[in-house]
Amino acid sequence: MKEVKTNPEGPLRFRGEGRHRFRPFKYRHVGQFAPLGGEQTAAQLPGDWVSIGQSTQWLWYSVYASKQVSWRTRALVVSDWIRCFIFGRDSSNL
Repeated sequence: MKEVKTNPEGPLRFRGEGRHRFRPFKYRHVGQFAPLGGEQTAAQLPGDWVSIGQSTQWLWYSVYASKQVSWRTRALVVSDWIRCFIFGRDSSNL
């Protein structure tokens, strides 16, 4: 906190001269999802749009898969969902 008070414009640059400039943080609400169980989800998105049901679950699947960092993790997540859909979550019977 002491350094923040003495240098409110940011830390020194490693290369070059001067200090780093940071833009102030702005919160932007992009919605929220809540799992309800039984392959159903509730969603509240900007614009007071509320949806509940299985179609919202598929919307959650697409958003979650699109937020993965690499194509490899996307493929692994989607293949895991397909495996759970075909065989179920209980793997003790395999």
